[in-house]
Amino acid sequence: MSITPAKLASVYKELRSELGGFQSDYFGLLYLESELQLSREEAAKQIAFGPHDHGIDGFHLDAKKRTLNLYIFRHTRQHDQFRTGYDALISDGLDELFGTAAPDEEMMRLLKKRLKEEAKSIERVVFQFIFLGDPAEAERSTVLDKLREDLENKQHLINEYFGGRRVAMVVVYRSSTGRSSEAREHRTREFNLAMDSVLEASGPGSETMHVGFMRLWDLHQMHKAMGDRFFERNIRYGMPDTSPANRAMEKAFKQMLVDQSVDASRFLFDHNGVTFSCEKFSQNGGGEVTILEPRLLNGAQTITTIGRFLVKHEDHPDINRVKERLKKIRVLAKVVSDATDNFVVSVTINNNRQTPIQPWNLRANDLIQLQLQDRFRELGIFYERQERSFEGHTAEELEELGIVESKAIGLLKLAQTFLASEGEIDKMRSMRTAFEDDKVYEQMFSAARLNTDPKRIVLCYKSQERLGRMTREIVEKGSTKYAFLPKARLLLFALMCQALLNENNADKLAEEHGKDMVLSADYTKLLYNLASAKCRPILSELIALPQYADKVAEDRYDFLRTHSAFRHAMKIAEARYGWSTKRLR
Repeated sequence: MSITPAKLASVYKELRSELGGFQSDYFGLLYLESELQLSREEAAKQIAFGPHDHGIDGFHLDAKKRTLNLYIFRHTRQHDQFRTGYDALISDGLDELFGTAAPDEEMMRLLKKRLKEEAKSIERVVFQFIFLGDPAEAERSTVLDKLREDLENKQHLINEYFGGRRVAMVVVYRSSTGRSSEAREHRTREFNLAMDSVLEASGPGSETMHVGFMRLWDLHQMHKAMGDRFFERNIRYGMPDTSPANRAMEKAFKQMLVDQSVDASRFLFDHNGVTFSCEKFSQNGGGEVTILEPRLLNGAQTITTIGRFLVKHEDHPDINRVKERLKKIRVLAKVVSDATDNFVVSVTINNNRQTPIQPWNLRANDLIQLQLQDRFRELGIFYERQERSFEGHTAEELEELGIVESKAIGLLKLAQTFLASEGEIDKMRSMRTAFEDDKVYEQMFSAARLNTDPKRIVLCYKSQERLGRMTREIVEKGSTKYAFLPKARLLLFALMCQALLNENNADKLAEEHGKDMVLSADYTKLLYNLASAKCRPILSELIALPQYADKVAEDRYDFLRTHSAFRHAMKIAEARYGWSTKRLR
């Protein structure tokens, strides 16, 4: 079905005096008419016209299929426009639909009435995200995947509405042209675990902390069942098995589980414990608890290490007894329930401080970082926003994500590239401060970065890999004349970004060298030529400026590490080559 802008405008003009709302609302009307063969009168009752904050743009209750369809419509090819719909559903929509409050919007009143009448027959609730674009791209989006997870975590609201009866929850992306993503059914991840003598404490809001002893085996099984989703709230993946902490932990597991030279009960005393969040926590009596939708906040190192240990020893002749011994190892567990997303984020940060944590780690799950991950994925490049996440994915997982490059873009180096492209040398000298200062961070990672062709970003990003070689080559042209250059390394990086972006064929260069992470011979030759032919004369003229004469005479070149030096260098570049400051935004 093709819903053209002309057709949409025509229907809006015809019906707006009767139905009101915005022109975009009529996309849903036309879709229901065509896709479900509904009459216009019937379809109009199932569409929300005008402003609404519940995120549900339309509905249809299919009695034969025992399915409630909830529609989110966007008359665009851009799948990221679904973000506002997700946000509304998560913050208010599901609570309004499955709660007791009376809605003040006509479509929602009818929806709640029909839902109440048909509650006993409904077996599935399907969230259908309808747009003009490619459903496969929406399916692969990091941003939408995170939002879908947040939405799926609300499934308990649906189950509670239906009296505890488990109702399937499905999310699907569809194009109005007929293409569809795989309909992914979600059932709430529920775990019944042994957890003795649980203590509870209330937080500043609705949050509750539950503290007790949990079997390490159960945590391992939760990770096996949920995969990477179990770590989604964490700011980094588990440390590599070569790290000192992990080697020590693996040694302890061997002593307890294989050699039996150390009693398994010792682990509880030596370990700091784990922390995770969940949607709901309930005590069942008899030392058993039920946990819905757990997410590990701290302890990934422990979980990944025991997983690797079991894989390493899977052929051990006594592996079954090893697993039985593992079931005796307990850890202190703190479980946070009924908490907001922001509260969980702060708990995650504060519970990861025993392993040195950098300010950029704390930004890993920001929305802009998820959006950038989507942009680089379009090129087949992995964006490592979470520390060690690239090595934490298998080749099969990377292939499924559409990643073809064997090297990732790092969050810290990307930030340095953004600052270099704008000559913010001062800020580059203290990246810790740059990430801690909200104003500077928002400058580095402003939403405007998403408007830049990612190939131009990659083109500049890769140049920092050859800064050392470029510096040496220039110094070799005059060891005395260019002895200062190692102190101008960051300035050289900034000028190289401008050299690349100011080339007459910059778009062609981005197309040739910005699609991958390869430092090809042609790209490397381009860098060396620009460094020697253009950046070297700029730097020579810069240190000869009168305002720097006294400092140069005293062999003090700290001025080269300032934004002011970059501005003066760009004035020289403008006079010599006609450059202007090009920004990656």
